[in-house]
Amino acid sequence: MHDYTNQRFGRLVVIERNGSKNNRVVWKCKCDCGNVVDVVSQDLTRGHTQSCGCLFSETLTKRLTKHGGTHDRLYVVWQDMKKRCENPNNKSYKYYGARGVKVCKEWHDYSVFKEWAYNNGYNDKAKRSDCTIDRINVNGDYEPSNCRWVNMKVQNSNKRNSKQNCEVEE
Repeated sequence: MHDYTNQRFGRLVVIERNGSKNNRVVWKCKCDCGNVVDVVSQDLTRGHTQSCGCLFSETLTKRLTKHGGTHDRLYVVWQDMKKRCENPNNKSYKYYGARGVKVCKEWHDYSVFKEWAYNNGYNDKAKRSDCTIDRINVNGDYEPSNCRWVNMKVQNSNKRNSKQNCEVEE
């Protein structure tokens, strides 16, 4: 039997032998993150266990995080914009997607939308009502040439039912 005391396996350093489980030697190990875990010899030596579990969590987080903006207000704006245009179950879909309003292809990548937003007047420090995304042509798509950041007063005057957007029938 090998003595693995003080040897490193991934993020784990073996502290001491800690009995056995199912006729296999168990080692008490300290992870780089500070947690202490018991690991069977074979799992250590074959590389099956390399941390207390923190390595898996970090790897999963990195894999699922594409842009790091999930908790940003702008990310919510982006998600809501897409839902209005693409999700028939969204309460506002009838005013957007059902009328043919789309989100341009490049804005399906959040990082592209985010870059455009910050280069075109988005202010993450502004009150929500002072910085809203607005389509200049109310019948047009969400795309760089048709969108701007405005306050709610401007947003409310730029609706299909506002007087300035109504077509006069003769």
